[in-house]
Amino acid sequence: MALFLLPWSRKHSSMDLVKEDLFDLWKTRGNRFELLNPIREDIIRTFKVETTPLAPVWRRYKGRFWEELSFWALPSRVQKDIEEKGIVPSPLFGILGVGDLIPRYDLDWKTEFRGRTLQRFWRDRLEDFLPKVLGNDVIFDLLSSEDHEVFTFPEGCRRVVFEYHRKDKRVINTLPHRAYTLRYIVEMGVGTEDLHRINFLDYKVEDVREEGNKIRVILRSEGKYI
Repeated sequence: MALFLLPWSRKHSSMDLVKEDLFDLWKTRGNRFELLNPIREDIIRTFKVETTPLAPVWRRYKGRFWEELSFWALPSRVQKDIEEKGIVPSPLFGILGVGDLIPRYDLDWKTEFRGRTLQRFWRDRLEDFLPKVLGNDVIFDLLSSEDHEVFTFPEGCRRVVFEYHRKDKRVINTLPHRAYTLRYIVEMGVGTEDLHRINFLDYKVEDVREEGNKIRVILRSEGKYI
């Protein structure tokens, strides 16, 4: 099975869809990666994070990736696939599922906790946990460079990364590009054997390179749209 690693967002939406308290919800409904809940609760109580109201990750996060993904407008089949396979890092929660309900919070990766940044803290905590989550699956890696510092990848997994070029220049701010890439992969059922099929707007795959356990997909456009 393929998994999608999706970027954290510093910007949060103020839209609240569920009035239930987070701790009550954990007891009644459960959540993904619930083995992390004791650590999450410690951070929540330390920083006095309000645990209600809540919204799913796809609605709460409001960065460019999530805005361009427009999860709410996707076909239900595509939404379900992203919810089942998507993993999102979080300074407060470590890692989350796309449909997990969360409150608004002001923490970021540089926030100090127990003598370390939350980025370093979660990297240490997740080092033994992530191999059980990621296993030997194919990983479509759409994370930001900041998010990468939290992840330790098992040797057995194959990671697909993307590089975007507009004419003869490499694109630096690629959040919208990654959102369109994810939409195409899920909607069209793209796997590692047909990565060359990916195209959106005027971007097309120029090259697919095998680099050990990493597959680098290079896309180029004429810059007509983004």
